[in-house]
Amino acid sequence: MGFEIFSRKVQWKGSPSVTFTKLGRFAFNKAATAQFEKNAIENVLLLWDAEKRIVGVRHITKKDMRAYKVHSGKGGNGCGFSASTFLRYIGYDVSQSRSMPAKWDETEETFLIEVPEEYLKTGSSIASEGKKKGTK
Repeated sequence: MGFEIFSRKVQWKGSPSVTFTKLGRFAFNKAATAQFEKNAIENVLLLWDAEKRIVGVRHITKKDMRAYKVHSGKGGNGCGFSASTFLRYIGYDVSQSRSMPAKWDETEETFLIEVPEEYLKTGSSIASEGKKKGTK
């Protein structure tokens, strides 16, 4: 019998990254979680720049009805939150989980995540529908 080596789809990464899961969760790796812990981040706002295809995950300290509560895993190995409505809003294809680099912007206290165009359903975002109809 000939064995074949299984190649993992998810690799451990030393730099901050986030996975948008099929269930609509933002799952940050250990390196990104360290940044959340360093800045005592418990709540975030989600931002979307449709032109540049950049998601912003901004730290907030005041209570805000639009905020997402960040949940941490045991031992600081990861953190995340559910944002399926947001992913649907931007037209993200959740048919599979995908990881992307998450760059920390110290000035804005925001993680910036560039979403590759092929991960978005062309013209199907709620955000783009609103712009077509002249609404916000």
